[in-house]
Amino acid sequence: MFTNPSARRRRSEAAFRLGTAAAVVTVFLVPTHLAAQRREPIPSPFAPLGIQRMSELATQVVAGSIEKMESTWNHDHSRIYTRVTMRVERVLSGRAGRRIVFRIPGGTVGETTVMVSEMPHFRVGEETVVFLRGTRGRLPSVLGGVEGKMPLSRAEDGSLSLLFPIPAAPANEASGVTHELDDLESLVRGHALRR
Repeated sequence: MFTNPSARRRRSEAAFRLGTAAAVVTVFLVPTHLAAQRREPIPSPFAPLGIQRMSELATQVVAGSIEKMESTWNHDHSRIYTRVTMRVERVLSGRAGRRIVFRIPGGTVGETTVMVSEMPHFRVGEETVVFLRGTRGRLPSVLGGVEGKMPLSRAEDGSLSLLFPIPAAPANEASGVTHELDDLESLVRGHALRR
């Protein structure tokens, strides 16, 4: 039996388009079906926590300067993590020695650079406050993504202040904003006591 090659090609293309459309419909129907069963909004993992919640969850809140950063692959060579060493100038909550080491996802190893969105980036020499959360036996990590890092500026007299303002008092009290590190420490310690 004789078959026209162009007709056969058109039938193959139509079958391919039909298969692709069916796959696309399946991909979009499954999440909708599961969301309908839950009947509750799914919170974003990057939803802002705020100073109160971060203070309650943090095991350490420290201010200081970044001394060293070392990026390495994980054990199965699937992810890059960076160990950040910070010289601690002030402990706002929890316990810390003169130096603290924490871990962030991403970094550069050789010619490979991995940047993780919604996570803070650090550079050697910068001064900052970090909210950290850790468990025994593991390096702590920055809590709350970019929200868990608060850059500092140093005045000519050597004092540190927040680069960006924060509320000067808890949300239930009428107040303005402040750049003072002392005010941040008061807020953090006040909320940390409630955990």
